[in-house]
Amino acid sequence: MIRRFSRGAFAAWTLGAVLAGTSVTLPGPAHAAGQLRLEPVWTRLADRYGEAGSVESAEFSPDGRTIVTGNKFDFQVILWRTSDGAELWRRPIPDEIERVGFSPDGRLIAVVSEDWMLRVLNAEDGALVHQFRHDAGIDGLAFSHDGRWLATGEEVTRGADGQSQGKLRLFAMPEFKLAHIADHGATINSIDFRHDDAVVITAGKGAVKAWRTRDLKQVGAFKTFPRPDTSVKWGLVSTRFSPDGELVAGAGFGGDVYVWDAETGDLVRRFDHTGRKIEVVNWTPDGRYLLTAGYTNYIDIWRRSQIEDPDIGHDALPVAHRAWAASWMEYMHFDPTGGLLTTAHQDGTVRLWLFISEDPTLQDRAHAEISARQKADNERRAAAGKDR
Repeated sequence: MIRRFSRGAFAAWTLGAVLAGTSVTLPGPAHAAGQLRLEPVWTRLADRYGEAGSVESAEFSPDGRTIVTGNKFDFQVILWRTSDGAELWRRPIPDEIERVGFSPDGRLIAVVSEDWMLRVLNAEDGALVHQFRHDAGIDGLAFSHDGRWLATGEEVTRGADGQSQGKLRLFAMPEFKLAHIADHGATINSIDFRHDDAVVITAGKGAVKAWRTRDLKQVGAFKTFPRPDTSVKWGLVSTRFSPDGELVAGAGFGGDVYVWDAETGDLVRRFDHTGRKIEVVNWTPDGRYLLTAGYTNYIDIWRRSQIEDPDIGHDALPVAHRAWAASWMEYMHFDPTGGLLTTAHQDGTVRLWLFISEDPTLQDRAHAEISARQKADNERRAAAGKDR
């Protein structure tokens, strides 16, 4: 049954949902055009253990029509339909799943887990296509944008010399041939390719490191600066290039979020508004906003223009918008349009959000674009009719 609300009834329902602990974003007194906000669309239980479970990863397919999730405690990979949250298929994995992700063509889903295995599934039905055993549990996973490479990042182990190591592996696609291995020196929690795929970055412990993709030669490092309170565990667990490749964001234990110049490695901004672990950072596809979330019940949105503003002190950066998410978060991912966001939570749920930007002309521009396309189509049909 579809519930329809008047404005007054909707407001009463929203208040009741907040009191009941349901995920609801309260953007302010009115939903005006150009008002930055996140609107909840649907919530689904993915890990059947609920509060005792956790969803570690959630990612859109390249066309945005489906979402894949990986669970921590009931070990399930699940494919969901974006439009209504319907479950399309699920596949059990023998151990805790750390990350899942689509290949750029949408045909494959890569899964990495604590049983040291990389598994690649057919996106259509979840059937196993390929697997590769690593030397430790695997936390990091990323496909290059052009689909030529698949990167995985291992948890920390001890080498023959007794030193800590965390292996970055690069597989050549579509043969799944292991092409290169590099050592980050610690657990690799996050991997991301630059938009041109020439550089790949890894996050773990006290630094984000940059590697030349073609041979995994290290070409840079973006370092953190622990605060004086040494009782706070520090280190990085998430990193992302801005879509234009000019900035690198990273965050982790202690709540510090870092933004560096990708070319020089210089620190552009460090800020901490929570003092709690940040599990994930992500840019909007247009690069205008940075989102952060983790061990709080909120998703924070930051304007890039203010991040890069030298007149704003490091810890004085204002939050552009804070959305109530109802549970601690493990991962987030935007669809290709930037209009939808999916999030993975420690209460066992996966959620879909509508992202509303500060662009009041968006609808007008979309209408003008489709009108122009319709006009061109009509003119072609008319010209074809005259030729007959």
